[in-house]
Amino acid sequence: RFYDPGTSYVEQGMLRWQEEGQDALVTDPKQPTFVRTPFSPAEKSKESRRAKLTLDADGTLAGEVTIEYTGHRAADMKEIYDDKSPAEREEMVKAQVKSRLGADVEGVEVENVTDPVKPFVQRFKVRVPGYAQRTGKRLFLQPNFFEKGTSPLFPTSERRHHIYFNYPWAEDDVVEITLPEGYAPDNPQAPATFNAGSVSTYQPKLSITKDGRTIVYRRSFQFSGNLIPATSYGQLKTYFDEVHKQDGHTLSLKQATTTDTSASKPPSN
Repeated sequence: RFYDPGTSYVEQGMLRWQEEGQDALVTDPKQPTFVRTPFSPAEKSKESRRAKLTLDADGTLAGEVTIEYTGHRAADMKEIYDDKSPAEREEMVKAQVKSRLGADVEGVEVENVTDPVKPFVQRFKVRVPGYAQRTGKRLFLQPNFFEKGTSPLFPTSERRHHIYFNYPWAEDDVVEITLPEGYAPDNPQAPATFNAGSVSTYQPKLSITKDGRTIVYRRSFQFSGNLIPATSYGQLKTYFDEVHKQDGHTLSLKQATTTDTSASKPPSN
């Protein structure tokens, strides 16, 4: 087993990501040997994101958000935040959300910043005017709140150099959106599920509560790639472009009329 006692925030059983996948000398007076340090699996470095939101008829989305980081993800965040004051930490969270969504953010809490064991946690309340686009009696809603407003990971068409991912990671999202009174999903379909063999999996799911008032969006993503040669860039870009496309999946919400009172059935997934 390998340990780095000089590292403050890496979980027990893990090394700094810079020390994973490296040759290490195991000393012995008779037979010293070099061994390769293991990579931590993707589920050890997870970003778990939860949002409980309410959508108004004008397209405004508001509610509470919690994001929890573990493993290398947590260590990265703690290194960024640990020398900041509480006020500075609050402003950093607000700036991050505002830059992506143009949202109003308040009630920010940042937990376990210097704790060597506990996950790094952000909590806040958010309000996003115009999150859903209104057209006539319809609203067009992107249920994946956490990827709204993001750009493709690889925007360029070609790459000269190899691609190196610091460590495997995983993302686990649950978004609950309560719909405005009188609106229901019109023929809702779930985003597509796909994978890249054992390297990566992408599994979004969509369901609707029995009363038809709340959309529940779940998303599981993991990526275990490390060093990707430039010759494989086209395949890598295609994969992440498809992830970005499915993350932007949009639902049509139809306003019910006196002659249209049928409820949409939740999609099967």
